[in-house]
Amino acid sequence: MAAAGAEGTFAASPLSSWLSAQLGCRGPFRLVPLSGGNSNDTRMVVGDAGQWLLRRPPRTIIAPTANNLEREYRVLAALAGSGVPVPRVIAYTADPAVTPTPCLLMELAGGAPLLAEWPAGWSAPPGALRSAGISAIEALAALHAVDWRAAGLGDFGRPQGYLARQVSRWRAQYERNQVRDLPLFEQLSSWLEGNRPAEVAPALIHGDYHLDNCLFVEGPPVRVSAIIDWELSTIGDPLVDLGLLLAFWGPDRPPLPAMPRVQALSRGPEAPSRRALADHYSQVTGRDTGGLSFYMTLAFFKLAAIVEGAYASFLAGQADSGYARALADDVPRLLQEAAGFADL
Repeated sequence: MAAAGAEGTFAASPLSSWLSAQLGCRGPFRLVPLSGGNSNDTRMVVGDAGQWLLRRPPRTIIAPTANNLEREYRVLAALAGSGVPVPRVIAYTADPAVTPTPCLLMELAGGAPLLAEWPAGWSAPPGALRSAGISAIEALAALHAVDWRAAGLGDFGRPQGYLARQVSRWRAQYERNQVRDLPLFEQLSSWLEGNRPAEVAPALIHGDYHLDNCLFVEGPPVRVSAIIDWELSTIGDPLVDLGLLLAFWGPDRPPLPAMPRVQALSRGPEAPSRRALADHYSQVTGRDTGGLSFYMTLAFFKLAAIVEGAYASFLAGQADSGYARALADDVPRLLQEAAGFADL
């Protein structure tokens, strides 16, 4: 994420006092908005003693589960010391005497997201994109290997019947926000219900896993330094995470792909194939990835349902951004790509 301008310095306020107590240092503090992302509002907290991150819900809620900072706090605290690369969380509050919206305070993790281009100053030698893909797979495998019960997350989700609930859940989400007729949504719904794999051993899953939600360091080799944005995490089928990563991956996507800026760097000519990354995941985890087409189809079906809500907010005048305006085309393209994965 990049700084997008300053919000101003504040010293005498309940939030400033809370920050001082959590950080063990005095203000004044300055909040600097960070660009990137379309879920929670993320600000850099700048003080004389250092820099941190403060996350708060956005003004417009896209999906009820997409901005749950208490959930993010809990899973990041549980993953501390697990070997999964995550930022260190410091504190969470929903006390209205401190702030009108919940706040999550965490360390400023090192590294940079891989977006459309390599970060400024990186040399990106031959093989760097392959290293990034392999590292993203291995970080995901580490997450899926976590003993979530031992980590205190035994009640974090409902793993029984997780996959069976997905289509009806996201169809309901779409219908609540429906503002236009998208016939492919119903076709995909029927295909997914008819091609659902058998349940597999559940794991702790991120729920929105792709390169944009990882930070990387240059190395060599390029590797994941932190996985970020955990609001959609739960206990469920781990191949759901792999399906989203690989749905956005690779140069074989359409010339006008849905949400083209997401994970755009992975469409470079040196990118390893989806199959190569899936095979590496299988090698590391022992999990069968033969049914990958179902999971990639589900990934874009689910995403279309979620972001159609953002488009509905745009049409209602509740949100206005380049991201929201682009969803007029992006949601149909998500459905078209999903149909391609399903061979419809």
